[in-house]
Amino acid sequence: MTIKHPNPVRDAILNRIGEQVSHVEPPAGAPLTWDDIGLLCHGLVFAQRPILAATKDVTERNSLGPRGAWLLNLISAGVNFPHELSEVMGIGRSLMSAELARLTDAGLIVSKPGATDKRRTELALTDKGEAEHKVIHAEIERILRAGLANYSPDEVRLVTRMLRDMRESAGA
Repeated sequence: MTIKHPNPVRDAILNRIGEQVSHVEPPAGAPLTWDDIGLLCHGLVFAQRPILAATKDVTERNSLGPRGAWLLNLISAGVNFPHELSEVMGIGRSLMSAELARLTDAGLIVSKPGATDKRRTELALTDKGEAEHKVIHAEIERILRAGLANYSPDEVRLVTRMLRDMRESAGA
């Protein structure tokens, strides 16, 4: 799904959804309604837009696939084996091989035989990969800080825990 930013027509359509919901704050402790749940779903689905925008320049500059920027983050975080990356991303090994080939061709990663098992390929970021990884982090941080500026650090941490709990419960 490719989304052109900004798209005023699309944004107007999505804003109509929010206009259908009462903007009156419910009393503290009131049970959740469909309006609450629906807006939460809407937020979860469309909140990824600014995060995807944060990776756009690196992705385009390096001719990466749709997962390329996220693979840089994972490799930097220590997920260094192709089979682990496939598992985390939920894609097959052949698709992962294509993504890794793009990263390699762009000069962002290198592979070497594994330290403990020479049959396994271990991945690492190159200096260029580290630099692009820093660009992605800086842009994600800029976008999130701007979008969450009206919330306290404790509120942001609460949402973070809530999203983690949702992710974990989905796997149960």
